[in-house]
Amino acid sequence: MRERFTQQLDSISRQSARLRSAIRSLVGDQSLRAGKSSNSGMASSTLPDVFPFAIEMGQKFGCSQLIALGESTAVNLLQLDPPLGITGVVPGKALAMCRRQNRFATWTEGAFDGTKETSLAPKNLKRSIIVCTDVIDGLNSPEYLFESLKKWLDHAPLCILTSAVRESADSDGPAGMGFGRWSVTEFERLLTVAGFNVQFTGLTASDAHDSEKKTILAVITNNATVGPYEVKAPSDFRVVAFMAAYNEEDIIVESIRKWTDQGIEVHILENWSTDATYDLAKQLETSLPVTIERFPSTGPSKHFNWGAMLERIETLSKEIGADWFIRRGADEILTSPWPGVSYRDSLYLVDQAGFNCVDHTVIEFHPVDAGFQPGMDHERFFTYFDFGKDPCNFLQRKTWKNCGQSISMVPTGGHDLPFRGRRVYPFKFLLKHYPVRSQRHGEQKIFRERKARWNPEERAKGWHIQYDAIEEGHVFLRPASGLEFFDEEDFNRTYLVERLSGIGILR
Repeated sequence: MRERFTQQLDSISRQSARLRSAIRSLVGDQSLRAGKSSNSGMASSTLPDVFPFAIEMGQKFGCSQLIALGESTAVNLLQLDPPLGITGVVPGKALAMCRRQNRFATWTEGAFDGTKETSLAPKNLKRSIIVCTDVIDGLNSPEYLFESLKKWLDHAPLCILTSAVRESADSDGPAGMGFGRWSVTEFERLLTVAGFNVQFTGLTASDAHDSEKKTILAVITNNATVGPYEVKAPSDFRVVAFMAAYNEEDIIVESIRKWTDQGIEVHILENWSTDATYDLAKQLETSLPVTIERFPSTGPSKHFNWGAMLERIETLSKEIGADWFIRRGADEILTSPWPGVSYRDSLYLVDQAGFNCVDHTVIEFHPVDAGFQPGMDHERFFTYFDFGKDPCNFLQRKTWKNCGQSISMVPTGGHDLPFRGRRVYPFKFLLKHYPVRSQRHGEQKIFRERKARWNPEERAKGWHIQYDAIEEGHVFLRPASGLEFFDEEDFNRTYLVERLSGIGILR
């Protein structure tokens, strides 16, 4: 079904006349309802996360320029003093003013109503991110804008496009009220019919004051980009996950299977647990691609020596002939940014795109009752989350390609792994963290199994501080009203920029 639908869209996009007809049929009378009234709402919006997101994407794609379509887009970028150069494409009536007031940008005239073609050099487009935030809502039909963007994306790696969202599927959005023409789903379909490689669509904050999300954001990649649903890792593509574990008997089996079910091998560094963690993991060695070693090999140690364990992982990564490696905890689940695409297949896509390291955005799940029992699927049971605000959570580069060189995670406490020639994939993957599963578990883990075992030398380095604010008597059960319910589709749509970049989480 998906292939047949894609073929139909490709057939539409190959012929300009038919493309325009298809777009017009999707836009319909909505252009008359919204007209140019939506443009004023978008122009006055600050879109606090869009422009930092564009700058970060530009840097990660190795670009030196941002091509900003629309007067307010260019002005907003200039206010951020971005480290990239700016080329502003604005209507002729604003050209002289922009050149006079903002001399640090290069300005060129552009109109997207079919009256004037905008020409951009391919050599400049190859090193540019395109940002378009205040154009589409002011057009009666986006067909000419789409034609220009489609042509430029033969060369540019990425386009970030926004539009005001229609507040509900039933809302027609009367003119002058700031309503958009499309829902997120409709906007994505419009872009797909136009032949774009739509990587992601979702919502972003329209205004910095209330952070209300009334703006659709679409991330569109180069026309030659292979889509995530078209990629399948070959059978010889080997991924090995290093899993540290200590007293995780309640989730260890499920945690392991969530990797092996995706074709990922698991090597466990078991830190001499005092519960059944080792025995449960050992039983899986005969039926799953799992190996387990007790660390340290000499026997239990008084302190948890995290630095030594990281060094052991570094040694193993030199000895094991895998294509990619992952470092993760037993209480972590790592997922790709594309629903339904396995972590292994996603790494193959990252590899084929020329990147060799993956970062992650962290969300933390909390217990809201005492219902969790050992052996349950913790990913399904725990459904209330918040964004981890620990500064360490904003640097989670723990997945890397085997490039045949030594890597060292020790200097950053395992949060980063700098190496020569590193290219971090622009879009972050997701790390779902389940550190505490009940009141009893929290008390046992933090006060007796963690705080009591911290290595003083590592503490002196600033490590192991995540539980410093938690004292005896702490209530680990959180009221559901103070958290957010995790629904994958809604999360991906509502927190698009946050999950792909981390931008906007602290606002």
